[in-house]
Amino acid sequence: MSSTASDSDPDPAPTTIPPPTLIPTANSDIDVTAQPAVVVWRGSDGEDQSLPQLNLDLHYNARSNKAFFKLRIAVALKAHPRPRKTNLFLFIHPERIRTVALNESPCSAEAKTLGPDAFCLRFDLKKAPALVVPRDSLAPRNQTSGSMLDSLRALAQQTTFAVYSSIPRRTLPRRRLLSLCEAASSDGLRSIAAHSNITSLYAGNGGKVIETDTRGISATAVGYEHDTALGLPAENPPAYNELPAGSQRLEPRPPKKRRRSSPQPSIGVDRKYIEDICAHIIDSKLSDLRRDVTKQLQELETRVIEYVDENLSVQRKDVTGDIGDKIEDEYYGLKLDLQNYVDILWPERDLVFDLLVSHALFESTLGYSYEEAVVLGVHGMSETIALEGVWAPQPYRDTGIAGAATYFDTPAPHGRVLIQDPFLPEDLNYILGHLVVRRESSEPSPVCYIHKPDIELAHRFQVPTQATFYL
Repeated sequence: MSSTASDSDPDPAPTTIPPPTLIPTANSDIDVTAQPAVVVWRGSDGEDQSLPQLNLDLHYNARSNKAFFKLRIAVALKAHPRPRKTNLFLFIHPERIRTVALNESPCSAEAKTLGPDAFCLRFDLKKAPALVVPRDSLAPRNQTSGSMLDSLRALAQQTTFAVYSSIPRRTLPRRRLLSLCEAASSDGLRSIAAHSNITSLYAGNGGKVIETDTRGISATAVGYEHDTALGLPAENPPAYNELPAGSQRLEPRPPKKRRRSSPQPSIGVDRKYIEDICAHIIDSKLSDLRRDVTKQLQELETRVIEYVDENLSVQRKDVTGDIGDKIEDEYYGLKLDLQNYVDILWPERDLVFDLLVSHALFESTLGYSYEEAVVLGVHGMSETIALEGVWAPQPYRDTGIAGAATYFDTPAPHGRVLIQDPFLPEDLNYILGHLVVRRESSEPSPVCYIHKPDIELAHRFQVPTQATFYL
């Protein structure tokens, strides 16, 4: 595309405000490539010229204090097969930068075409940028590529221009751009060797650097004569038959001694080149080392966490086992204490039952159990118990223990009769509860039951002896 005038004037220069000093850190590094860009500059006729369809590369390493700026455009050249296009580069070395200013919110027409994330970098260079092209012919394949090539040659002669680009703020925070502009304007940055190296360009064939001054005259070329590529006229020597007559016989002239050029500049260039290569190698090695150390730290952290989890699991099992053993020991201890306490109490009750058997039931056989109920087997009672009254046999009365017993002849509900004998021994009043008598058969041999909870309550509250008879 040919150089065209902008629809509007370029953005006014931003107000010069001393920005805050930013401390370079790893978070200040920038490494973005192939971002859309438009370059605007003031032509020799005073009109604004622009070159769109560019891509911008920004690289900045705050720790090593190195950076590099690169613009590229794709054109179609006859030397390269269709439909492939060839990238032409414009290298902006930080050593050539006098100042670079950041405008975070430009309002020009070029900025509007790039979207809301557009920003502007205004370069003021000490020396024009370097144009990097392939070693082949630069003859364009079509008119559009020819116009782009002309505009790029014109831009390569400028020392003041504005680069509009659009990079999302989440990808490139503007504080990082500000840090880069401060460092570049302080004349302290050096080029990153890996990005300024042209030997790996164009499929390893390398490129050539075209240096121009502000007048558009070719200055130097690295590794290739580029005057023909720039279209400069070559002066052919005159034919032999066109020489003047006086020149056919030339007097031999004494040879002129040429002063040997001092090798100092070449040595300085080589030394700088070697330093850049070494710096690039060191940066690469340090990056690899950082990755290895980070990976090893992550693996170590994983192993430590696994080891701690395993030990905690073992200790948790041990503690759980100890607590279980302790609870079991306490349980059996309490059970043993309770058994001992029961063993102390039951002999007294056995003595009471012996007394009951010997004095109250005339040594009749007595069988009892400490389970759900105490069972008394009563024998020797010859008379039948009637519903309306309860009376003791003659042998029971002769003992004198039950002779004064009070009988309640009125039957209770369901044939229940309450009998109370206050003349029984005092110990019996503590132990007797409710006697339940059932007729098991036609024989006068009733069976008495004493429920253990009733015995315990009677003993605890010292209630009088009570007996309830069921027929």
